Amino acid sequence: MKAEVPPEGGEVAEKGPVRVAVSTATAPMRRGARYLTSRGRVGVEALLLVCLGLAVLAVVGTALDWCRLDVVLSGSMAPTLRPGDVVLAVSEPDSEVSAGQVLAFHPPYDPSIVVVHRIIQVVHDGKKVEIRTQGDDNNAPDQWTAVLEGTSAWRVSWVLPSAGYVAIWVTYPWIHLLALLLVIGIVVGEVLRRVWRAEPR
Repeated sequence: MKAEVPPEGGEVAEKGPVRVAVSTATAPMRRGARYLTSRGRVGVEALLLVCLGLAVLAVVGTALDWCRLDVVLSGSMAPTLRPGDVVLAVSEPDSEVSAGQVLAFHPPYDPSIVVVHRIIQVVHDGKKVEIRTQGDDNNAPDQWTAVLEGTSAWRVSWVLPSAGYVAIWVTYPWIHLLALLLVIGIVVGEVLRRVWRAEPR
């Protein structure tokens, strides 16, 4: 039996006693599809890890009074902090609070909200610590003098830009649809990858 000659750009694969010509013209397309699928999977996994890490940090840190996470809602601290940024504030003794630090604190007019502003003056009055603050983008100091409650304050030490928008976006229906389409795309891409990598018959 004469050996079959493969077409240009092809290779010959064995199948029992018969030699079958298999085209490799789609090899670059397969490699490109695998690359895009792997990159997309890595991106999704990285985002999930970041969200999981923030959730664990918020729960454990808050429970142990080590740290707290707050979302910046206004532009009063721009360009240092912008709306949507997530700040990590760590507990610090109020005796070590000093001008120039950025604190997360409750303003005296509404203890139910959190303000993240920079300290411009610290006044120690016995055991009581009062602070004067101002936003980096504001032209004047805040109109109040805040009193630090307890024996510690929350000093901002780390910022994750725009991460706060994730908590807002997940409530939108179109985000749910986009996430569903993304999952379907990943599943379909994985199925196609397995089919393309299957041995020729």
